[in-house]
Amino acid sequence: MNNTMGIILAENQEIRLNELTDVRSVAALPFGGRYRLIDFILSNMVNSGIINVGLTTMFNYSSLMDHVGSGTPWDLNRKTYGLFFLPPYIRRSSNNSGITGGSVDLLYGVLTHLRRSPQKHVLIAGGNLVCNMTFDGAMEFHRQNEADVTVIYTNLSENPEQLKRTTVYELDAENRVIGIEHNPRNPKTPYSSMDMYILERTLLIDMIEEAYAKGSHDFIKDVLLTNLSSLKIYAYEHKGFVGRVDNIKSYYENSMLMLDDAIRKEIFSGPNPIYTKVKDQVPTRYGESASVSDSLIADGCRIDGTVENSIIFRGVNVGKGSVVRNSIVMQNTIIDQNCDLESVVIDKECTLRPLKRLIGQPNYPIILPKRTMI
Repeated sequence: MNNTMGIILAENQEIRLNELTDVRSVAALPFGGRYRLIDFILSNMVNSGIINVGLTTMFNYSSLMDHVGSGTPWDLNRKTYGLFFLPPYIRRSSNNSGITGGSVDLLYGVLTHLRRSPQKHVLIAGGNLVCNMTFDGAMEFHRQNEADVTVIYTNLSENPEQLKRTTVYELDAENRVIGIEHNPRNPKTPYSSMDMYILERTLLIDMIEEAYAKGSHDFIKDVLLTNLSSLKIYAYEHKGFVGRVDNIKSYYENSMLMLDDAIRKEIFSGPNPIYTKVKDQVPTRYGESASVSDSLIADGCRIDGTVENSIIFRGVNVGKGSVVRNSIVMQNTIIDQNCDLESVVIDKECTLRPLKRLIGQPNYPIILPKRTMI
């Protein structure tokens, strides 16, 4: 796929993760003990041979820039092509309203980058999916069908509730898209969009210029759906694991799924690695009173208490007598002695003093914002 460029939409205004995204973009959200959500789509593109990647930004993107840097962990720090940060498009207006949030606006703001890139095709993708895949099969499918646009989808027949928060495709016998529903109340099919699209670069430029001139803002509703009858839009199915992070509940559930051996091996132990920013730290130290089971523990931690069915990021301290169950504890958090935590998501650099008790529910976990002290 060396004749394909990538565009990653790092922000989506429809996604709300409350306190977790107040200080960072969705794509920069920590995941799985040592990763960020952006790592998955970046790694998937690089593993597919894409070496020209543009990363669009909108709000609170300093954390994302710090994590991705020049793209070195993904071998994107190149003299030719590589990784490009594409800041938000700011309009000159009297009310200074500035940034608009639609995907059409984001893509219109990067038209200069699209025009000067020589690759024939573009792969557009969001930054909030957890999956391990390459796009060679989708590109071959795109060529064989002589498609104008190929969308990538997953079958959510086993998760009908999530279908109501996604774009759903209706397909014919040849997998051509004949209907599109966005956030449907009663989905007609289980074919859920992964927000990934393959099309020719020149076609994308024409479509975005036309949509922007008409005052349209959404790529799905105002571009794909509007041109459904005039364009050959085909759908390619990804059959592996897909974790969609679009609210607090889905973030917690998909994080906990990383404790499942089969899912974890599919995501992290296959032939295509997931790369991330390297932070060399000392190994985790386990005290004499430590007890750990069914958990992911990153390096640089000090564990003197009990950790069960939890994900512990780098540099976390769990004091003596403390119990952490079914929880996510992010980097450099200190949990003092004799604390009791269950179904809690703790952001980075928080401090819990002795004898604190926080008990949430799996479908409604307690969230502690970054640098909270209790």
